[in-house]
Amino acid sequence: PQDLTKCLSDIVYQKTSGNALLVTQFLQSLWDEDLLFFSLETKTWMWDLNAIDAKVIPDDVGMLLSGKILQLPQGCQYGMKLLACIGMKCEASILKLIMIKGKGFKGSVDEKELDFAIDEGLLKKEGTNHVFAHNQIQQAAYSLIPEDERGCLHRQIGHLLLKNVPENKVNDLFFTAVSQLNQGINHLEKDDERLHLQNLNLRAGEKAMSLADFSIASSYLKAGIDMFLGNHWEEYYDLSIQLYSAYAEAEYSICNFKEVGRVTGIIIQHAKSFQDK
Repeated sequence: PQDLTKCLSDIVYQKTSGNALLVTQFLQSLWDEDLLFFSLETKTWMWDLNAIDAKVIPDDVGMLLSGKILQLPQGCQYGMKLLACIGMKCEASILKLIMIKGKGFKGSVDEKELDFAIDEGLLKKEGTNHVFAHNQIQQAAYSLIPEDERGCLHRQIGHLLLKNVPENKVNDLFFTAVSQLNQGINHLEKDDERLHLQNLNLRAGEKAMSLADFSIASSYLKAGIDMFLGNHWEEYYDLSIQLYSAYAEAEYSICNFKEVGRVTGIIIQHAKSFQDK
């Protein structure tokens, strides 16, 4: 009857403010708790209006989604966290490389664990990609990783991917690996690790430049520059001139002339030869 469905819809709207994602997850939670069900006897949908009205849901949709994820098997939760580190979607071949035991989970890990999340509508398959159904689901999964562990997890993923990149080859897997390592920059312990990552960013930047993807190139080259410590022009001159020069070229290509002027000024100040200037 319309009067009953209106009462239900009014309660749902009151609790979700009409947020489509929140409405979907709220209705799913009612189904999970048997507060909303289909009666085979009456062949109609039934619900407990008083219990639904009394149900408390978080004001923040992220908290509701986090709670939903925490109801999944631990292997699925861990897989979703790894996927969230990559981004909104992840190709199956990459996922297979990173789905290993780690600090965040000690049990068996398998790509099939994510089927639980697919069944719950949190993930979906698009070809060979696992994709979060909504960006807030990705954010909720990422929020479940303790802040002090995120950098380590990004580094773990980056190293696993880098091991599977053919030597001297720069491909999509390489770009993903370097991006992950950049997000774990705060956990670098030795100078040689930092220098190695700077050189990886230089390679990524130069490859992106060759593909005419100048904004991406700029981001990698800037990341490499930002890792310098102390008097790097004296200690690491060759790497410094390469990163700064390539960065200036990338910024010029996207018409960011103010930044080009700033960077070329630094190059002129420190260059040791007319050619470098």
